[in-house]
Amino acid sequence: GGLMAEGNTNIGANFPYSNQVNFYAPTCAVGNCPSLANSNGINLETGLAPQVSGGFQNFVSLPSLHATDVNIKTPYTMNYSFSMQRALSNDLAATLSYVGNLSRHLSLYGAPNTPPGLFAPGTNTNPYQPFPDLGGIGQIHYAGVSTYNSLQAKLEKRYSHGLSFLATYTWAHALDDASDAAGNFSAISDRNLALIPLIDEFTNSVFDVRHRFTFNGNYELPFGKGKAFLNNSRVADETVGGWSSSLTFAAQTGTPFTVSPNNSTAANGSSTRAIPTRDPFGAGGTPNPSNPNVTCAAKTRTKANWYNPCAFRNPLDGNLIGTAGYPSVITDKATAIAFLGGRPNNVYGPGYYQVNMSLFKNFPTWREQYLQFRADAFNVLNHPTLANPSQSGTSNDNSNGGNITGPKFFQNNTPDARFFQLSLKYAF
Repeated sequence: GGLMAEGNTNIGANFPYSNQVNFYAPTCAVGNCPSLANSNGINLETGLAPQVSGGFQNFVSLPSLHATDVNIKTPYTMNYSFSMQRALSNDLAATLSYVGNLSRHLSLYGAPNTPPGLFAPGTNTNPYQPFPDLGGIGQIHYAGVSTYNSLQAKLEKRYSHGLSFLATYTWAHALDDASDAAGNFSAISDRNLALIPLIDEFTNSVFDVRHRFTFNGNYELPFGKGKAFLNNSRVADETVGGWSSSLTFAAQTGTPFTVSPNNSTAANGSSTRAIPTRDPFGAGGTPNPSNPNVTCAAKTRTKANWYNPCAFRNPLDGNLIGTAGYPSVITDKATAIAFLGGRPNNVYGPGYYQVNMSLFKNFPTWREQYLQFRADAFNVLNHPTLANPSQSGTSNDNSNGGNITGPKFFQNNTPDARFFQLSLKYAF
């Protein structure tokens, strides 16, 4: 794998190569800011020299830095597969495969200047940082891992007698501690890296799809010139000859997301996750004592409640640190997890299915040339493809938890609604 500059996280973003300073005139206000050069003599010619004349330390307070681990390791992936194929007829073959891969040394972005402990909200943690005179330090390091394992089945019919098709089924599971293909792992900042090792964030990938089935086929009607039937009739050739159709069908299960807590305050500098206590798709029940005012979902896997908020409990409130028998600094992993929550991506959202169809008609013109009329219908059944609750800001464990407010987003040119297009093509 390549070594990438993950956004603004490379060492070139450090001072003096990258720097941001704001200078304001004494009477400067929004919409009424006079020229700085006329008000206090600061201009681009002098640069930073007047500002650092009193000492660099007075100019920069708690600077934030970008860094790269000195122990750079090249990310790599190993792929492996085993397949068996059998011919069922002269033009029909079935294939059964195991396909997998694993990746190591994926680049992650961590915060090595994180205080090695959890503190009550509002605590100034600068004195507890490994480098208390510095601000946040973002560092690329090479500890990410991922795995993918799948069973893949395929049935393929090569073109004969006007018919061809391909049907596939995949049963798979993808896990990682790198969250997405770019290695930008938000969960590192959710739980304290100084207390909870990276491998403890190993969980379902955000793009994990357990089941997927696809079918696409093409069929030409056996009528008209050059076909098996009605091949000597000009009228038949112009009406029922030259027609063909295609169909594609895709169905898959959903991708995972993380449920947030409802009413707990996070420890200083952290964010939290709700902790599952039972099957999130089991309806009814009673609220968890940590979240007593929530209304349990009478039915799940609906737009109103994709999951049951009563299937989760809130992590411990950060305000308990230093009280109720808890020390003023939480330094052990088990207690830190109780305050911050569990692993991410533990609930799967809605899947989707879609049917697309096309009709073609070829009108011969001269020799092998022809004019083709084509009609395409996308999402023929006009079936909605519901988004994950996390995409609509309702992925928490309150009474509205699991509420879905919109469709999945694929691309700007692939709307969720059914639509048609007509076209003509001349082949020569």
